[in-house]
Parts: sequence; C-alpha cells; structure tokens
Amino acid sequence: MADDIIVAMEDVTVETRPPYETGLAGASLVLRAGALAMVYIPEGFAYTPLADMVQGLVEPDAGVVRYRGEDWHAMDPARAAAQRGTIGRVFDQRGWISNLDVDENITLASRHHTLRPLPEIEQEALALAQSFGLPELPRRRPALLRRADLRRCEWVRALIGTPSLVVLEHPTRDVFAEAIPKLVAAVRAARARGAAVMWITGDRACRAVADEAGVERYEFRELKLVPLQGE
Repeated sequence: MADDIIVAMEDVTVETRPPYETGLAGASLVLRAGALAMVYIPEGFAYTPLADMVQGLVEPDAGVVRYRGEDWHAMDPARAAAQRGTIGRVFDQRGWISNLDVDENITLASRHHTLRPLPEIEQEALALAQSFGLPELPRRRPALLRRADLRRCEWVRALIGTPSLVVLEHPTRDVFAEAIPKLVAAVRAARARGAAVMWITGDRACRAVADEAGVERYEFRELKLVPLQGE
C-alpha cells in the first residue's frame, strides 16, 4: 500500500560537491514501514550524500526524494523540521553538539519534538543504553568519551522514541563485534514497531542482518544503488 511508504527515491542524481567526495546517479529505492534496506559501501570509501539526501538535507540535482509521501523540497521549513524530528540517525561524520553533554544530545530531539515528560525520556534512554552494555547515560561532553562508547550512545540517540525512519551510517565502526547483536536486536524491535531502517555499512559481518524477512540489499557501485539478489 502506498500509505506505508516511508522513503521513495525516484531516479535521483546528486553531483559531486563538498562536503561529499562522490555523488549519486539515477538512484531509486522504496522503503516501507517495517522494512530494512542494507546498503553496502566499502569501508573507507568516499563520503556519500545518500543519508543526507534521504533526510532532506541536500536537494537532488535531478529526481525526487519523498518522505512519507511528501517531496522534501516542497515542504516549508517548519514542516521539514517537524518531519526530521521523526527520523533517528547514526552519522558517518561527527554528529554531536559539542557544548552539550552526551545525555542532553541523546534526549534533545524528544524534548524538542514531543510532549513526553523528561523523566520518561531519560528512563527510555537509560534502558536503551544499558541494553547496549553502557552502565549509564554519560553526563559529560562527547569529546571525553571513548569512541566505542560514543558510538553506542549514537545507537541510543537514533533509536529513542518511535522514529518512522532510522538511518544508520556505518554504525558498527569503532565497536567490538560482540556489541553488534545488541544493535541488531534493537533494530528488529524498531522495525516491529513500524520503523523503516536504512543501514549503510562496509562491514560484511553485518550480512547476517540481511537474512531476515523484509530486507532489501543494495551495493553502491559507480554512483548507483545496485540491488543484490541471491548473494
């Protein structure tokens, strides 16, 4: 059904321009509620605009990106900001506000975009953090955390609340392999609640995730998203 489509990319082209080191050429993808798109990009490969484009932060040079049925670049700024409030994300590049503590970063979107009481938000964030092996929500600046702990805090920030879309850019970078099944379980739970997930990775160990139902796999080749079948 069309009303369960969360993201629709229609023949999208993005020319290479800073800060991106590569672009996209004629990329198309449909991601429905509860589905997972695994996009394989070689680790260390050039920084791509894919996640920013899906989130409406960069305008395609050709084609269109629709989020929950609306063209990102036909929305007024207030509408676009509200829609982005329904998206959780792990960033390829640094995505922390440096002058806020990590716990404040994690809860910021829920505090800004919802009417949930702060204790409820913090309780959910703590439960997520502990499920990922963190003893508490770090109440210190991002620069003071180990990279592995900071990455797991990014998982918490991406999955807190009930996002309609979760975008995970290289989420397993810097973490120990034994932590990955905990992320997989959390992604599975988010999908069961109806979230669509785009998981961008160069880690072939994450192929196990693609064995589940409702998973579509793509590889980034020569600026295109190439569907993978039977691999």
